[in-house]
Amino acid sequence: MPELLLLIVCCALLAAAVVFDLLHRRIPNTVPVVLIGLFVLHAVVTGHRDMASLWAHVLTGAVLLVVGFVLFLMGVLGAGDGKLMAAAALWIGPAGVGSFLFAVGLLGLGLGLFSLLPFDATRRLRNDLPYAAAIAPPAIALLALRAFAATGSM
Repeated sequence: MPELLLLIVCCALLAAAVVFDLLHRRIPNTVPVVLIGLFVLHAVVTGHRDMASLWAHVLTGAVLLVVGFVLFLMGVLGAGDGKLMAAAALWIGPAGVGSFLFAVGLLGLGLGLFSLLPFDATRRLRNDLPYAAAIAPPAIALLALRAFAATGSM
């Protein structure tokens, strides 16, 4: 039950990041920091049975943090987007990170194509895409699958 509650809170934080990004074009640092803190709490509460698995999750998050930082330096991704992607990858782990990145890429492509529509509202998006809208949905979907598995609903 505590695992399910933690997963629900993570999904709510990811959704909040989307709302902040859409409204303010920034993601507060508290969102990824709290996601990381919740992962630590999750590891303690569930007794993360396999230390190798725990470190694999940490490594996955660290690799995506570095990738996000490089993309930020190149001007491709916002700093908050990179931190959010790394925090989500920490929860998702190495087993789901391929699916996660593929879905983020597809949603990012859709977001980019949407910004090319010939309307004033979409033109304003072109220079500053709210990329949390592409990061959060795949993370929420993968965490929801884990929540269903934790409750035995699948």
